[in-house]
This record gives sequence, C-alpha cells and structure tokens, in this order.
Amino acid sequence: MKKIFIALFGILLIAQPVTATPKHGLSLYGPQDLKYNPGQPYDHANPNAPKGGNLVLADFGAFTKLNPASLKGVTAPGVAQLVFQNAMDSSADDKEPFSQYGNLVEKAEVADDHLSLTYYLYKEAKFSDGHPLTADDFVFSFNLIKAPQYHPIFKEYFKDIKSIEKIDAHTVRYNFAIHNQELPLITGQMFIFPKHIYGAEGKSFGVDFDDMAVGSGPYTIEKYEYGKYITYKRNPNWWGKDIAVNKGRYNFDRVTFKIYLDPVAQREAFKGGEFDMQLVNSSRDWALDYKGDFVKKGYYLREEFPHTRIAGMQGFAMNTRNEIFKSRKVRAAIAMAFDFEWSNKNLFYGQYTRNDCYFDNNPELKSQGIPTGEVKTLLESLRKKYKKHVPKTTLTKPVGAPGQGLPIERNLKVANSLLDSAGWKIGSDGIRSKGNHRMEFELLLAGPGFQRIAEPYKNNLKKIGVNMTIKVIQVAEYEERLRNFKFGMIVAGFAQSRSPGNEQRYMWGSESADTPGTRNYMGIKNPALDELVDKIVSAKNRKDLVVNVQALDRILTHQYYVVPHWYIAYDRAVYWNKFGKPKINASQAAVSNNLLEWWWWDSEKAEKRQKARAAGTPVK
Repeated sequence: MKKIFIALFGILLIAQPVTATPKHGLSLYGPQDLKYNPGQPYDHANPNAPKGGNLVLADFGAFTKLNPASLKGVTAPGVAQLVFQNAMDSSADDKEPFSQYGNLVEKAEVADDHLSLTYYLYKEAKFSDGHPLTADDFVFSFNLIKAPQYHPIFKEYFKDIKSIEKIDAHTVRYNFAIHNQELPLITGQMFIFPKHIYGAEGKSFGVDFDDMAVGSGPYTIEKYEYGKYITYKRNPNWWGKDIAVNKGRYNFDRVTFKIYLDPVAQREAFKGGEFDMQLVNSSRDWALDYKGDFVKKGYYLREEFPHTRIAGMQGFAMNTRNEIFKSRKVRAAIAMAFDFEWSNKNLFYGQYTRNDCYFDNNPELKSQGIPTGEVKTLLESLRKKYKKHVPKTTLTKPVGAPGQGLPIERNLKVANSLLDSAGWKIGSDGIRSKGNHRMEFELLLAGPGFQRIAEPYKNNLKKIGVNMTIKVIQVAEYEERLRNFKFGMIVAGFAQSRSPGNEQRYMWGSESADTPGTRNYMGIKNPALDELVDKIVSAKNRKDLVVNVQALDRILTHQYYVVPHWYIAYDRAVYWNKFGKPKINASQAAVSNNLLEWWWWDSEKAEKRQKARAAGTPVK
C-alpha cells in the first residue's frame, strides 16, 4: 500500500502554476523544480544492482484478503506495493517535498487552470497476464471507486476528482471539481485494476476478488495461505523494469511475508534465521536485546537509520462517541494521568521524545511558542465564530500535552479537580460517576506489546477515579472494531507528510466521523477544523498552507483528543548480513521498505556469513 498510504497520511499541496505542457513528472512547485531528468534513476537506487535471491520478511497479525482497496478484511502484506502499479511514482528523495515521476504514465499534462490532468500512457504497459493496459483500465478503475465495497478512505481522498474521459487508447483526462493544487498528484496514486478481470459481469468487487490479485506490477503471487504466509515471484517479463523510476528496484526473485501472532515468537524467529529483517519498535528490545554472539560475530547487523519524516502524532486516542469522553475537561484529566517522564526513564531507556503536537520533527510545520502574526489572527477569527470548538488556550499556551514536564503528583491533583468541576463524583468503590454513566472504559489492543506501558497508566487513572480495563484481541477482530468505531480507547498513529492535504479530511473531518473505515477514530466534529481542512486543501501557496496547518495543529492539540505518546528520529533495525544496499538511504520511507525495494541479495556476503556461522567464527 505504500504509494497510496504513505501519501494517504499526508501529501502535497500548493504551488506555482503548472504549464500545460506534457512532462515526465509533476512537482509540488511545478515541473521546473523536478530534480530528476527523463531517464535518470533515483539517487537512492543502484541501477546495476544484481537480481536474484529470496527475501523473507515478517508481518504481525493474520491477513484475510488479497484485495487492497475493498473495505472489509485485512489486506495481505506487500500486495498493493508489489502486484499493483500506480500511474505515477512518488519520489522519496529528501530534496523533493513532493514530486512524482511517470510509472504507468510516460507524460503528464496539467491544465493552466489546474482543473484537468491528462495522462499519456506507456503503450508498452501490460498486466501480468499479458493483457495490454489501456485508457479503459484507467476509466474503469476510477469508476470502480463508486462501488459500495470500495474503502471509504479512498472515496474521501479522491472526492474532488469529478470525472474521467478517454481521449484515445492511451490517453485519459481527469476533470477536477475545484482548483486544488494537490489533485494532480493525488490522482497519480490511484490503484489501476485490469478491467477484463475486476470488471467481470456478475462479480462483486468486495467479495469475489478477496482470493486473487492481478496487476501490472513487478511481482505476481506465487502461493499463500491465509494466516501463515504469502510468497511473491518476480515477473521476469515485467514491462516496467527498464523505465527510470524502476532502475535498480525490486531485485529479489522471491519475496515472502511470514505471519506471526505473537511478538515474542516473532523476535525469536528472527534470531533463528526464519526471516531477514526486524524493524525494532520496542525501546526495551533495542536497549537489551540483539547484542549477543551473532551480532558480535557479524551474522546479523544492528543499525540505526536516521530519517527526516514528520513524526505525526501517536497516542491513546479517546472515542468521543462515548459519553465520558465528550468533555474537554475530562479528556484533559485523563491525559494528565499519563506519566511520560517515568515511562521514558523506566520503560523506554530514555530513547524517546514526547509528542508535543501532530507535526513534530519538522521545524516548518510544527507550531512554536505562543501564536503570533497570521496564525494568531486566524485563531482569533475562528474563536469568534466557533468559541466552543476553539479553546482559549490555543491563543495563550504553546502546544503540548496538559501538565507536560510537571510532577505526576501535581498533575493527578489537577486532574482530580478537573473531574470534580465537570460533575464526576467518586463513589464508594472509588470509581467516579455522573448520572447513569460511570467513569470506566476499555483500552483495546491488537497485541500485548503495549500492556507494560498501559498498566502504569491504568494505575494512575485509578488514583483519579477512572477505571480502565485493557483488552488484547486478534488483529482481524481489532480491525473490524476499529472500522466501526466500537472501542473506548485505542493506540492510534496519525502519520503526516511534509505537505498535508486531502488526507486531513478523513482524520478530522466531521463527515468522516460517521463514515466506517475512516481514521477519525476520535469521532471529531469540529466546524473550526472543517474550515481549516478546506483552507489547507485549497491553499494557493506554501505560506498559506503553513499558517492553516499550524492553526489546525493548535486546535487539535488543545482539544486533548489524544493522550500524546512519543517519537524517535531514526529507524532501528536488525538484518542478516547477506544484502547489498545503495549508498543513500531514502529516509522519507521506512528502512524496511527500502530493503524491499532498493536492496539486493549479495551472494558473496551470504556465502561468507554461512561459512562463518557453520564454523562459529566471525564474518571476515
């Protein structure tokens, strides 16, 4: 899902007018700012990388379908990225805030008024079954979004694309409902399905294609078993292997994802050599584990990969559809009970920085200090219109969690006062209540990893009369409950890009609060945020975008919808010593994704490691 979902969690916007001349790519600031020339490979590629070898990766939780765009079920790992192609390829280069280069498209042309986009398709493009890919498949794929079984995230994301028309067999034109600078690039991230297969008469997109996947991408599905594994085989006849964006890319003959349902079992399986890379998300594991004899002898490598990605927000997200979370005072009190400083010292080995806001790790978009200038003026205007929805603290305090940096004893005292003033009284059992409602809820988890973090938080909540239970369930059930917002609190992440846009609608928009499958987990219905999202989407230049993003960030932060967690500005990974990799790591993507797309099997390294391990000696 990379090309759509990385973009889904934040994409471009803005810019200068795009000249109505066909180009090999599109850029945030117009084609004149494209870094790469026609035919030029990416800097983070090795065009001479050898092909061969088998890559084995791990995925946590069972998958239930192969269809990457349908609503129900859990999609198999890798299927969207390896089997399907998008029209355009999104550059992961650090020097490009957002650029796209032709993937299925040889050239793209944006109209001067920005109300239409024309694609000139590669005439050589084919699906894996040999069937030619034409304009009919683009038209079909766009119209398919209207199907009730299509995931609503995509419906919202592409909502401003009004229509599509076939010009000829290899030319299509998209027409836009509004002037929106990001729409031409958003369009390039749509799944392109083969009409001759997914358009079969009498077939339902959301049911009949769970067990198959046919696309124009570099791999085909060789074999799979739900809940256990899926193996992709590189298509040696892939039509797109020689175009610029794919030089040095997709180098493994086979890619297998093994499924694990227990993180401990997954960690031990890596050490046993069952798969090739483990992205280490646990600070405890990174601090205490992966330091044994195999690391010392160089059988597998332990490495930190710095990145420049916006941290976004991770936290305990409160579902305001539940009565107890409707009050901002209550949400603030519940947030104050989380002792990040204690957790970072005792659980995380001091590795993390706390989330201040929704755009951390980016000095341009992150709000700093008390608002001034245009941001202040905008917030004052919004507060006059929507006083209930724009807290006064957005103008008087910086971003950050309530009570951040202060002693937990002081924060618990303030939290108790807040709950008292909100009318929640402590009962004989120590739990607060108000009318027919008790101050209790369930924290829903998809795995046991967060239990050690949630337990101290649970104990602190009990001190202010709040009863939180912790429930761990299987991934499939978890996804279903998320889809239908059937939870009290979850651990949620809201990734962002350097150019926020349409994706903000399905995270905070009022309409998305009532749409199953969106990422508005908190059930936010805030007209001030709706107005800001519209301004972000329609911003004509970078300055306007930043002003509106910072105002949105301040309102989100000061409404306390989420108990902020933490972030880290590097990826932590261990991997077996048998791969070659480019000199440049594309840090806008996770290193595990770079392994999949840009690394290669190094037969000499693999042989040395195998001999050394058999002899029990260090790799030389």
